[in-house]
Amino acid sequence: MPKKPSKPHDEFFKATFSRVKVAREYLQKMLSPALLQLLDLKKLNRVNGSYVSPTLREFFTDVVYECPLKNSELKICISILFEHKSSPEKYPHFQLLRYMLDAWEEQIKQKVTLTPFVPTIIYHGEDNWVKRDLSTYFSEQIPTGLLPYLPSFDYHFTHVTAMSDEEILSLGKSLLTNAFLMMKHIWEPDFVLQNPRLIFINLDEISSPRAFIFTMLAYFLKNSELAKEKIQHFIEILPKTLNETIMSTYDMLIEEGIEKGLKINQELLAKERMRAEEERMRAEEERMRAEEERMRAEEERMRAEEERMRAEEERMRAEEEHQKAEEERLRLDNVIVYLHNVAQMPIIEIASMTEREIAYIEALVLKKNEEE
Repeated sequence: MPKKPSKPHDEFFKATFSRVKVAREYLQKMLSPALLQLLDLKKLNRVNGSYVSPTLREFFTDVVYECPLKNSELKICISILFEHKSSPEKYPHFQLLRYMLDAWEEQIKQKVTLTPFVPTIIYHGEDNWVKRDLSTYFSEQIPTGLLPYLPSFDYHFTHVTAMSDEEILSLGKSLLTNAFLMMKHIWEPDFVLQNPRLIFINLDEISSPRAFIFTMLAYFLKNSELAKEKIQHFIEILPKTLNETIMSTYDMLIEEGIEKGLKINQELLAKERMRAEEERMRAEEERMRAEEERMRAEEERMRAEEERMRAEEERMRAEEEHQKAEEERLRLDNVIVYLHNVAQMPIIEIASMTEREIAYIEALVLKKNEEE
């Protein structure tokens, strides 16, 4: 494998995995089901900055995301770390532990809640990386009773180069697939030249982000020393829509120089991010408007319900008043009948006493007598 400087690989890694969509696809495809069922990846959010200290720069480049747990206010940090070295790191736990300690110390300084970390390493060297427990770094004769005194944590690991093309393609139609294919074959420029449709699969669609295509081509060019004729032939055999995009990208890179071209690409990427952020803000505004409308409708419903309850209370009060009046009338009617039939009081006196019309008393007495 040719020895290349790490910077172009870092640039491609950061440009790719800084895209929330790519990071989410990576985590969905690569993390264990047990961990995935805890995470609310729909709310995955990129964290600005890096926790890679000067001491760790020779080992890693990182992109950090914050992710809430489902049905919980607790958030965790997911660090996607790119392994610089083209050969396996013998003691990765030590670098990861130093990385997490640096992050937690920074959180302590900032006086924010400490968050658990899920470190995940992406490696694209050719040499095999054997993932093992931290305890195996020590003597095989270490007593079991000493194990509780050793740090114990895990990390997720992806060896891109060890994945077959079929495994990568099985990830589905996504930018992650294109990124992994390019990362795997970046050490084989002739393979990339002979298989452009594989490397740039599905990027001929209109919806494909131009900045990502730019990043892919710039990464390839910076890691290979190829004649212009070879590059042009490589571009010509691509699908027409992709051919036109990549040719204009290539012309810009050649005209402006790769470094300046990459700067332009960063501007394109920034514009893409701004458009995505504007779209997110518009969606959030729509959600807030819908929520306000729902709350207004709920308030209207509650007001209508309160009005209905007041009307019902009024009706019940009126019913009670009517019932009381009816009970009072019956009581007074019984008194009138008693005064006339039992006490033999003249009707005119009863009318004066009860404030009832004489005709009403006569009709009442007649009705009662008939009923009896």
